[in-house]
Amino acid sequence: MLLPLGVEAQSVGVVMSGGGAKGLYHIGVLRALEENGIPIDYISGTSMGSIIGGLYASGYTIEEMEQVALSGDLERWVSGGIDDKYSYYYAKRDDISSMIRIPIGPSDEADIASGRRRVILPGSVMNTSEIDLALNSFFTQASTGAGGDFDRLMIPFRCVATDMSQHKAVELRSGDLARAIRASMALPVAFPPIEIDSVLMCDGGCYDNFPWKSLDEGFHPDILIGACCTDMGTALSKNASVVEQVMSLITMPSDFNLPEGRSVFIQRAVDASVLDFGSAATIMAAGYNDALEAMPEIKRLIQRRMTAEEYAARRREFRSRCPKAQIGEVAISGLNEGQREMAERMMNIGHTRANDTLPMHAEELSNNYLSMLAREVVRSEFPTFTYNEDTERYDVSLALSARPNFDIAIGGNISSTAFNQAYIGLEYGWWGRVEQSFNLDALLGPVYTMARLKGRTTLIYDAPLYFDYSFNFNIHNTLKGNFGNLTRVDNAEQMRMMETFGSLTVGSAMSRKSVAELTLNGGRNSYSYAMEGYDKRQYTHFSYVSPEISIERKTFDKSLFPTRGSHLSASAIYVYGRDKRNSKRTNMVPAPNDHVDMIRQWWGVRVQWEHYINFAPKGAFILGYAAEGVYTNHPKFDSYEATMLSSPQYAPLLHSRMIYMPEFRADRYVGVGVMPTVRLYDNLYLRLSAYAMLRDKYRGEIMHYMSDLSLIYHTPIGPISLALTKYDFRSDKNLYLTFNFGYAIFGDKGLHY
Repeated sequence: MLLPLGVEAQSVGVVMSGGGAKGLYHIGVLRALEENGIPIDYISGTSMGSIIGGLYASGYTIEEMEQVALSGDLERWVSGGIDDKYSYYYAKRDDISSMIRIPIGPSDEADIASGRRRVILPGSVMNTSEIDLALNSFFTQASTGAGGDFDRLMIPFRCVATDMSQHKAVELRSGDLARAIRASMALPVAFPPIEIDSVLMCDGGCYDNFPWKSLDEGFHPDILIGACCTDMGTALSKNASVVEQVMSLITMPSDFNLPEGRSVFIQRAVDASVLDFGSAATIMAAGYNDALEAMPEIKRLIQRRMTAEEYAARRREFRSRCPKAQIGEVAISGLNEGQREMAERMMNIGHTRANDTLPMHAEELSNNYLSMLAREVVRSEFPTFTYNEDTERYDVSLALSARPNFDIAIGGNISSTAFNQAYIGLEYGWWGRVEQSFNLDALLGPVYTMARLKGRTTLIYDAPLYFDYSFNFNIHNTLKGNFGNLTRVDNAEQMRMMETFGSLTVGSAMSRKSVAELTLNGGRNSYSYAMEGYDKRQYTHFSYVSPEISIERKTFDKSLFPTRGSHLSASAIYVYGRDKRNSKRTNMVPAPNDHVDMIRQWWGVRVQWEHYINFAPKGAFILGYAAEGVYTNHPKFDSYEATMLSSPQYAPLLHSRMIYMPEFRADRYVGVGVMPTVRLYDNLYLRLSAYAMLRDKYRGEIMHYMSDLSLIYHTPIGPISLALTKYDFRSDKNLYLTFNFGYAIFGDKGLHY
C-alpha cells in the first residue's frame, strides 16, 4: 500500500466531469469535503464541472452555490428564452399568438452584400443571453482579481473546451474566466459555440469529459479526488433527448482511470437528463451521500485538514482583491449609427446618461440589456467586460446585430368543433432612430375570420411612446356548425356579425408591464339575425366613431390558460353612430319600422381583474380568481337582436367566445370567477373554472352561470385542451365537450366591448 506524503506537503486536486444538470452532483461532493475538513488546492472541470469548479475557485461558498442551483434560474436559463420580467408588455400587446415564427433575412456577409434573403434557421436551441450575463456576473470580478491568470484564483483552476476546427481538447488556463467557462459548457445543438482568440470552441466534454490529466500535469497534486456524474460509456437509452443523442455521437471516450494509490473516485450515473435542473436538490444530495460513503478512504489518504475558519479566511482574502462591479464605458458594435443610437436609448447609456454622475452598476446594465434583447430587434454575442484601472470601472463591449426584419408567423386552432382556424401573419420592420413595423394578418375559419393590416411607430424615451394604426375586418358567424354540444341547447342563437373599422392609438409604456392608451375607432358593424315576424334574416348596419381611454397592466406567463401573473385593466368609451335597417316583410303587410335610420350614442366604463397565485411548490396547486364590471347607458336599437349584438359581452371562457348567447350580453353587469388549477405533471394541468354573472333580468333571472373542467397540456407550439363546458346550472341542457389544439384567435372589437 502506498502511503501519502507528509501532512504538511500534501496537496489535493479535485476533478469534476461534465453532464449538464447532472453536474450539480459536484456541489454535494464539495460540501462533504468541506464539512470533513478535506483541503482543496487545485480544481479542474469540463462543461458543468467547469461551472461548479469555477464558482468554487472564485470564492463562492457552498451555500451560495446551492442557492443558485435551487433558485430556478438555471432551469429558466436553459429554457431558451429571456425572463418575461424583462419584456415590455406594450411591444407584445397586439401580437397574435402563433405556433411557428420563421425569420427571413441575410444569413451572412455575402447575403448582406448581395441583398439575398433566406430562411434563417437557429444555430442552437437555447437563447443564451441570460446565461452569458450570469456567467459574467459570477466570474468577471474574480477574473479581474486574479489578473486573468487562473492560477491566481482563490484555488488554481483549469477548464477544458473543444477546438471545433482542429477536433481536439483545449486546456484554458488564462484570459476571461467567464468566456472560458462559457466555451467549456457550450453543448452542441443546445448552446451556440463561442470564439476565444479567433478559435471557435464548444463543450469540452466532446474530447475530454474528465480532465484529470490536465490538472495532474499542470499542478502535480499528491492526491486526486475525482467526481463523475455520468455513466462513463453505457449504451444510450432509446428515450434520450436530442441533445443527449448528439452528444453521444460526437463525444470521444474519456479516460476515467485515475492513478492508483493516490486517488479516490466518486461516481454515480445520475438519473436525470442533461437539462433537468428542476431536480437540483436530489442531484446534490446524491453527490453529498456518495462523497460521505467514500470519506473513510479519502481520510486515509489525506491527513491534512482545513477548518471552517481557514476556508472562510481564504475566501475573504481573495474577495478583497476583486473590484466592485461598476460600469464605465459601454461600446456597441455591429449596428449602424441610427440603430446604435436607438440601442443606447433602450439601455439608458451613452448620451442619454451623460448628465448622470452616478456609476451604473452591473445589475442595472444587465436589466437594461435584457430589456433591449426582449424586444427581439437585435441578436447578441457574448459580452466582454474589461476592467479599466484608471477609472476603476468595467468597460463593456456589446457585439450586436440587427435580427432579420421579415417574419412569417403560422398558427391557428385545430378543434373538434366548427371552431377551426388557419392563421398566417407577415411582419416587416426596421429600426434606427425610431422603430417601425408593419403587419398583415389573415385568419380563416368557418366561425371566425379576420384580416388586419397594422403599422406601429415607436419612439424610445424613458417611457416609450408608440403610435398604432390599423384596418380591421372581422366576421363572426354561428349560422351553422357543431360547437360540441352533448345535450340539447336552448341558450345559443344563430347570428352573423361583420366588423369593418379603422383604428388609431397613441400609447405610452408606464412601466415594463403597463400601458396607457388613447384609441379612436371608426367603421361599420353589420348584424345578421332572425327576427320574429320575418321569414328572411334581417340586417342592421351601424356606422360609428368611438374613442376609448384605457390603462392596463398584464404579467401573465402564458397568453392562453395562464398559471401565473395578473391582469388589470380599466377603460372608458364613448360611441356615436347611425343605426340603419331597411327591411321588407314577406307574406305580411309592411310596417312603419321596416325602414330605420336613427342616431345612437352611449358611453361606458369597464374594469377587469384576473390573478393567479401559486400555493404549492413548482405550481402544484394554483388558485385563480377574476372579476369584471361593465356599466354603459347603451340604448335600445329598433330590434332586440341588434341591441344584444351591439351590447357588451361577458365571455371569460374560451368556448363562450365562440358561440352567441344573449344571456351573457348586457348593458351593465358584474361577473366573478374562480379557477382552481392542479398541476398533474410537468406541463399537464387540470383546471376547474366557475363564473357567475349578475345583470338585469333576462328570461326572469338576474344570475347566470358558466363553468368548465379542462385538461390542458402546454406544448412548445401551443396548448392542447379537452374541456367539458356547462351553461345554466338550473337545467341539464347546454353541456358541451370540446377539444382544441393551438391558439384560438379573436380580433379587436370596433366597439371595444
